[in-house]
Amino acid sequence: MLDDPTNLIAALDRGESLSARWYTDPAITERELTHIFRKSWNYVGPLSELAQPGDYVTGTAGGVPVVVVRNERGLAGFVNVCRHRRHEVMKGRGKATMMQCGYHAWTYDLAGDLKRVPRSVAEPSLRLEDFPLLPIRAEALGPFVFVNLDKEAPSAKDCYGPVLDIIAGSGVALDTLELHSREDWRAPANWKAMLENYLECYHCAVAHPGFSAAIDVRPDNYTLAAHGWFSSQSGSVRPAALEGKARIKLYDVSGAVTQSQYHFLWPNLTININPGFPNLSVDVWIPDGPNATKGSSEQFFGPGVSEDFARDLVAFNEQVAREDDALTDSVQRGLLGGLPEHGRFLTSSEPLVIHFQKMIVNAMSGRSPL
Repeated sequence: MLDDPTNLIAALDRGESLSARWYTDPAITERELTHIFRKSWNYVGPLSELAQPGDYVTGTAGGVPVVVVRNERGLAGFVNVCRHRRHEVMKGRGKATMMQCGYHAWTYDLAGDLKRVPRSVAEPSLRLEDFPLLPIRAEALGPFVFVNLDKEAPSAKDCYGPVLDIIAGSGVALDTLELHSREDWRAPANWKAMLENYLECYHCAVAHPGFSAAIDVRPDNYTLAAHGWFSSQSGSVRPAALEGKARIKLYDVSGAVTQSQYHFLWPNLTININPGFPNLSVDVWIPDGPNATKGSSEQFFGPGVSEDFARDLVAFNEQVAREDDALTDSVQRGLLGGLPEHGRFLTSSEPLVIHFQKMIVNAMSGRSPL
């Protein structure tokens, strides 16, 4: 499947999708972990949870456990694996003065240096300074914190920096957002199939009655734009929704944010802004084998947003997610059947999906995704 990426790219330009095996073959998923996720920026959490020395968050990058901690020098990223028996050192999110493995109590300071090993006096050849936690790159972009295992990759700012200016145009002030809720999830569909569903609104009028009642999804009014390492979609709130005349019950869309924005940051982060009072949510999509995806969702709101609005918007987002899950679960069943081997895109309505698949082909071929 990877012998001739030039032909694959040419087929994508014609609107011919990647073959079904790209979504069902375990060997493809394994290659994605090493060629995509271990060479890209992986979101691990909001900067607000790393505000004070000792604050830490954990995550994964291409199957590798990672931790980011704030120490006296700033943000520091490490492979979250003890140098002894490779047990994970830190769990979840929180605050710590030291990083201690829960297996044999090997203890590291916040700079990652190994400071204490029980019974080490009986091992004169063991030099603690030889076994620090392995460092990785950790960078903040606005309120978002990322890690990257690749020392040569461009910075997070170089990849995604302009998205901050686009978000600012929505009326959402990123530096005022407060984390409202976070949840983990799992779905029985390939991560690419789920993101490709996210990257087009061709299906919105058919599958999302509430979303389409709130946001103008007509192709002349709903914009799609590829910006290299990230892509963006945007639509305006419908006048009928603002006037309370939508055909179905909606949350209150009458706040200061009148433009919806939906951003995809390569390879697996999505940022969502809905009309109404200041709000933003992020989703992370991680392969869980070829036929499942695991992820997390975080919801943020601006100061002073009422709990009623927060509750209603979260319910709105959850309903859209359920509708999307029904679609992508069905797509995965179709892909598992293997027939037809290829799909056919509408190049005018699904350009961001094609752009994404090109990035996949390039990265899987050992080239830059762009």
